[in-house]
Amino acid sequence: MINVSRTILFSTALSVISFTAHAKIYSDQIVLDKLGEDICRFDYRALNNSEAQEHKTALISRMNVWDIVGLQHDWVIMGSGYHGLIKQGQPSDNTWCYPNTPEAGLPYYEAQAIQENSNLEVQRALVNDDTNFIRPLSYLAHSLGYAWVSGNNGRYVGQDMAIEQLSHGWEIKGNNDGSCAGDRCNEKTSITVDNFAYTLDNTSFVHGSITETDQELINTLTAYAINKTDQPKQIVVDLHFKQSTQWRKTQRFDLADSVVIDETFHWPQVGKTEVRVALEEGQRFSDTNSGTRFEPTELQAIITVPAHSVLPFQVEFLRSTISYPYRIKTNMSYDVSFTGFLRYSGNALSSHPTNRPTVSHTFTMGTTSEDQANIRYQWDHRYIPGEMKWWDWSWAINTNGLSSMQYAAGASVRPFYSHVSGQFSAESQYSGMIDIGAEHSVDSFNAMTLSGDYTTYYAGDIEVLTDFAPAALAELGYNSAQLTLTLMQK
Repeated sequence: MINVSRTILFSTALSVISFTAHAKIYSDQIVLDKLGEDICRFDYRALNNSEAQEHKTALISRMNVWDIVGLQHDWVIMGSGYHGLIKQGQPSDNTWCYPNTPEAGLPYYEAQAIQENSNLEVQRALVNDDTNFIRPLSYLAHSLGYAWVSGNNGRYVGQDMAIEQLSHGWEIKGNNDGSCAGDRCNEKTSITVDNFAYTLDNTSFVHGSITETDQELINTLTAYAINKTDQPKQIVVDLHFKQSTQWRKTQRFDLADSVVIDETFHWPQVGKTEVRVALEEGQRFSDTNSGTRFEPTELQAIITVPAHSVLPFQVEFLRSTISYPYRIKTNMSYDVSFTGFLRYSGNALSSHPTNRPTVSHTFTMGTTSEDQANIRYQWDHRYIPGEMKWWDWSWAINTNGLSSMQYAAGASVRPFYSHVSGQFSAESQYSGMIDIGAEHSVDSFNAMTLSGDYTTYYAGDIEVLTDFAPAALAELGYNSAQLTLTLMQK
């Protein structure tokens, strides 16, 4: 179902700032009721004199030279033979009326997806979509007054349109093959589509099946605290290092090269493996495809070593991996330019020329733009006389009908989107706590039986044998490792 925005009529008085506040009266919604003076059909009201004054030009254009039409509270507006005079006390048998709840808004059509592909193929799919793209744009051009918006073999607007790829975009134009009948019928209006852009939608992220490993033990730091004295001793063990997370992503199509990140995208957390990835705003999605993040980590334990005892302790270094396919929505924007001559029988150009001038006008679809290129802005502000410097939308509505224009304009600004997709993988290194083992006597401990390279540290009179090796840990992704042993003084 199409959602239609409704405009609520209201009046606001501003006394601080000196300017004219325009009530939202759309002249294309004004109807002429012939039910008697100051009498309107159900759910309509009579136009008041100030509203008539504001829209005098539009009203007089719909009146005969000597017409006199009623307004609210015994006011009337008189035709061009009376110079459009608005006065009170003149009798009339008809009334300009306005709906209490005007259906004047432009519909919001549901966004349309284009199957993900290369940039060129996404564009090609868009400009070849007859139902959702070619037809509404053709009707919009025709409704604005452009001539010959169909091909020689087309019976209706938007039919038999030829699509040609240009160096900078695409041209959609009525097919000129064969013969045609009508003045300048070989001069078809062209619809040019170019300036394509894509923006990542940070709110639309989905992933497929997850492949994730459990904790994998990749290294163990082992140490033995030896107390040969007659008193128990306490030492503080501090281990500092930077644990790392490495990630990588791929893209299936080159569309990712054109997708701009306009707001920093924080990659969502998926699965148990903790990954923190931020793609900074201002770059393209394919600019950053891998990264490594280091996070400082501190482990500490206070160990009590009994007299004449050996107390082992260890730290486990772990790794987990994750991989899954992803897909993220990307919103499209583009320019649409109409170029052709306007019909002398009537057109919506603000000056309504009758000499059939060739006119080119560009609208921007899918993103914000200046007023001249913004269809929704122009539609929503057509109630302000003089604001429509480009197209007279009220004339187009009166000529073609509200529902027809709501379709032509509303469907033309329908959003389109595609996706970027690929594979995401990450590897995270982290550690457990400092685990303390069971004590045993000094006499039963034989350092010669230890396998591997052990280094001797001293904390006061406590001897510590450990296989701590910063270089080896760095190769595994744990950088800047430092081990500090401190004897606690009583």
